[in-house]
Amino acid sequence: MKFFEFFRKESEASEGKIIIMILLAGASNGLLISLINAGAEMAANLKVEARIFFLYMLAFALYIITQRYALSESIVALEGAVRKVRLRIAGKIHRTELQFIEKAGQGEIYNKLTQDSNVVSQSIIFAIFSAQSSIVLLFTLFYIAWISFKIFLVCVATISTIILLRISINKKLTESIKKAFKKETQFFDVLNHLLRGFKEVKINRKKNEDLYKEIETISIETEELKIAAGIQSINLVMITRLGVYFLLPVIVFIMPLFYFVDQDSIYEITSATLFIIGPINVIMVAMPMLTRADVAIKSLYDLEHTLDKVISGHDDTEGEILALPEAFQKITLSDLSFHYTDKENNSLFSIGPVNLTINRGEILYIIGGNGSGKSTLLKLLTGLYYPDEGSISFDDRKIHKNNYQSYRELFSIIFTDFHLFDKLYGLRDIDPEQVDSLLRLMKLDEKTKYLEKRFTNMELSTGQKKRLAFISAMLENKPICIFDELAADQDPYFRKQFYEVILQDLKKQGKTIIAVTHDDHYFHTADRVLKVEYGQLSEYQS
Repeated sequence: MKFFEFFRKESEASEGKIIIMILLAGASNGLLISLINAGAEMAANLKVEARIFFLYMLAFALYIITQRYALSESIVALEGAVRKVRLRIAGKIHRTELQFIEKAGQGEIYNKLTQDSNVVSQSIIFAIFSAQSSIVLLFTLFYIAWISFKIFLVCVATISTIILLRISINKKLTESIKKAFKKETQFFDVLNHLLRGFKEVKINRKKNEDLYKEIETISIETEELKIAAGIQSINLVMITRLGVYFLLPVIVFIMPLFYFVDQDSIYEITSATLFIIGPINVIMVAMPMLTRADVAIKSLYDLEHTLDKVISGHDDTEGEILALPEAFQKITLSDLSFHYTDKENNSLFSIGPVNLTINRGEILYIIGGNGSGKSTLLKLLTGLYYPDEGSISFDDRKIHKNNYQSYRELFSIIFTDFHLFDKLYGLRDIDPEQVDSLLRLMKLDEKTKYLEKRFTNMELSTGQKKRLAFISAMLENKPICIFDELAADQDPYFRKQFYEVILQDLKKQGKTIIAVTHDDHYFHTADRVLKVEYGQLSEYQS
């Protein structure tokens, strides 16, 4: 099973100690049945021996101590393994590329790192009890063999048949669980649309109804898949019970007729057979959960394997260090092109070839309609996308994949779909007075404060959030600032302040400004205005 392979590979616990404790717990549990039978036989003959009682209590104490140790140490070890894998995958996510995140989807990544890892965590108790019950089962079978080897063979044949039937059903169960997991991811994605797009949905009844219908459809499909998996799990349990309850009448009613079993041993064998029902039921109940854990583990490793392939093609963690920002004079885009493609590699949208030179300290405005390629151009310019053709030069130095990260460090950027962090991650030795000054400049000092290294209030309007994002960008103090529709959702006063004062002050500081805007009233404040149309870049003619 993948679960046990995962435990051995990822945990840092002493496996030997845990295995020994599981063996001792299983053996002591199995020993209890023989001691109970011995005590019952003595009681039937009106004999009582303290030795049997004390042995029973000793075996019972050993069982409790070893089982508790095995369970507690296994939980600690597995949670450590899950933490290790989650952190390893998270570490690879932060080294991967934007295109992977956009294509993989947040739903799939969230689902694997939360739901799948939780399934693995919850499986350890089932795994321990299953392993222990298997030992008890083996011990009890040896006990039956000691009493009657013929009955032992019948038991082995019955259990073997059960196992073979289980293997067949378990394949279908695994497939059903995989489909259910995948459908759960789709549900998360659609639910995310409802939550993130609630404003748009709330004012559009038809959109609201269609989205809810989609949620309803996926929920029904998920329910059907889970029901199918549940019924297959029930079949696994019922097959086991049918086998055991078939075995009992064979032993009690049929085999004595043919003298395959000693009449004096019927009681001991019957009680031993009844005793194994417990361990078998535990194993059968655990198997579906362990199957789910196997599917979850495979899902986590598949995500990690995909990340490894992406990273191996674009690993820039060892990129060379570029010259200090003060040294650069221009950035040149030469015949830069990028293509969005579908799964069959058919082109859906292209941008370029783009030829552009950006001079240090200039203000550059970019205009264009929705879907024209403005955001894609910014992602190419900042190194978030790798071009399919063409190149980027930093002064006379070409930017390659091994130094892309160093190049990206030149930029502070606020996209239209920016994410606002409550803490100033990545900044060291922050001056609270500088933050307070910027909050006053952005008219946010009465809305939020900077205390204990975080902003106290994030429940702001869209325009206020953009201004708070601007503060974070200014504190980064990068040589190139990119603002994607930053002045949108702002009042006329701030727009005028933004274009005529703030951007001009940044230019005086030697900053290079690239702003996507539709405010044609302020085009005169830029050094140049460029237009993007159908993926092509050209000089704007007023």
